[in-house]
Amino acid sequence: MKYIANLSAFFLMYVCLALNSHAENSRIEELIITSTALDGNLIGLNPERKIRVYLPASYARGKHKYPVIYYFHSLGWSNQKLFADGKVQRTLDDAIKNGKLIDCILVAGDFTGPGLGSFYGNAPSSGRWMDHITRELIPTIDQRFRTHKSATARAAIGDMIGAYAAIKLAMDYPGLFGSVYAMHPFGTATGETLMLSRPDWKQMNAAKNWADLESNIYSRVFMLMAQAYLPNPDKPPFYADLMVEQHGNQFIVNAKNVALLQQNFLLDARLPTSANNLRQLKGFKMDWGRYDDNPDHVYANQKFTRALDDFGVIHQAEEYSGNAWNQYWEGEERFKNEIIPFLNRHLRSK
Repeated sequence: MKYIANLSAFFLMYVCLALNSHAENSRIEELIITSTALDGNLIGLNPERKIRVYLPASYARGKHKYPVIYYFHSLGWSNQKLFADGKVQRTLDDAIKNGKLIDCILVAGDFTGPGLGSFYGNAPSSGRWMDHITRELIPTIDQRFRTHKSATARAAIGDMIGAYAAIKLAMDYPGLFGSVYAMHPFGTATGETLMLSRPDWKQMNAAKNWADLESNIYSRVFMLMAQAYLPNPDKPPFYADLMVEQHGNQFIVNAKNVALLQQNFLLDARLPTSANNLRQLKGFKMDWGRYDDNPDHVYANQKFTRALDDFGVIHQAEEYSGNAWNQYWEGEERFKNEIIPFLNRHLRSK
């Protein structure tokens, strides 16, 4: 009987330890937001957004509030892929455990869609993404989880077009975020190459669906850009105007459309009216890989950091040895060595 009692006690202790060990683990939660801002779009965008949320190990056992990092993914990517191999979760766990990152929540929104994804526009025909982020995503997270709601307790990070979104949100919605880290942003300025030389305009003018653009990555990207920044609800199937239009056998630049897209899309064109908002940030850094397959992105970021200096926006800018993607999650692991220390310096728990 004594043996059985000891065995039972040991089993009970094992179960308690197992439960406590499980409680100490971080976790990824998924929630669905049925978006009003994205509903009614004309491009076949699903208004149901699957949001993934990283909660640190301390969240389950505590009652205090947490600062939040919002992550904006790029084209051809998703929050599911972000967490797929567990590396991002382990990196956050290790940083928090070792005191290199304040206990915090990370929210990865769902910005997928037809084609390659979202260009973070705000057009009813292709999705009011800015409204979705500011009026639905962030309020839902604040309601569902124990979060600090001040700007200093919110950071925005993103990669490529997601990095563009992080900067754009700080430009257009002052006081929403206290810090921004933009990983190799696109759309900061024009490049050295003529912007109009990239896509196949004959292909774009003739396309009836995304499959018709499959052979040219620039045609797909520029069509997404047009949907977001040259929307036209009366022009199916993509519901967008183009910068180069077909007239008979000729393809003619529409100067009005070019000017409108550059004014609404490119970040340096928005600086005259938005620089004061960026100056409110407590931390602002952007970086980019020197060997991007498209050198226009490198040139544009060099141009943009100088424009930020011209407008008195305090920021850090770094050009590193790498391409647009590889050094963040592998190799030099910039996410661990650069982004996490930046967040720990600027993210506040209040």
